[in-house]
Amino acid sequence: MPVPDPFIILHVAAEEVQTSPDYRFDNAHREAQSAMVIQRTLGGAAYFTDVGGRQLVTPGHAMLFTHEEPTGYGYPPEATEPYRLSFVAFSGRGAQELFARLRADFGSVVRIPDESEAGALFDEILGRYQRRQFRDRLHESQLVYQLLIALYREQVQGTRMSDPIEFGYHYVRNHFRSPVNLKGVAQKCGVSREHFIREFSARYDESPGAMLRRLRFEHARAMLAATELSVQDIALASGFASSNTFCRAYRGKFGHSPGARR
Repeated sequence: MPVPDPFIILHVAAEEVQTSPDYRFDNAHREAQSAMVIQRTLGGAAYFTDVGGRQLVTPGHAMLFTHEEPTGYGYPPEATEPYRLSFVAFSGRGAQELFARLRADFGSVVRIPDESEAGALFDEILGRYQRRQFRDRLHESQLVYQLLIALYREQVQGTRMSDPIEFGYHYVRNHFRSPVNLKGVAQKCGVSREHFIREFSARYDESPGAMLRRLRFEHARAMLAATELSVQDIALASGFASSNTFCRAYRGKFGHSPGARR
């Protein structure tokens, strides 16, 4: 049986200008090859529809979708100027989970300003595709994956002012392996520690402290099972201040020492 290809395949990257309401697509009935698509608005606007309704995708934003899903997009009937767009379409197991996570956390319409890292990577992918300048498939995969990572990071940063509690949620999830504490996280969010804990707990049904401990324990248990690293190295790599702190917390949580896990 052939081994599934883990690398990303870039199918097409192009720019277009649309001026007619006849430009519309129902992704549930696409005959094109199944793919993940990032479609960026350069001028004018497009509409995007999903189960949440209809929204406009304006310059500085992009729509994310896949073929064979119940979404749609097109030229808005009320538009008064051309819709200028660029898009990249790709497939591959290496991108599927990250693409899905990006949409699950931030929706199918995301920010991608011209001056952003994601914007620069998008332009590089488009340019290299048009000029056939990828070194090889690994280079192609690397740039698309970097684009997805940059998009995710920039959506997280975008929540810092618009929704500091959500920003804190992503900050904890992305920094739990560092020696962060709730006071420091709340300061990053621009709110008090008490407000952060109260609002976080109400929204996510878990306190930020409990989430921080859970993520650290999950990471440590995975390392205990999969590596031969010392307990001290695993403790520090999982965000605990010391091996003693880790061992006490671990025994209190699971009723045995980390060494017994092995």
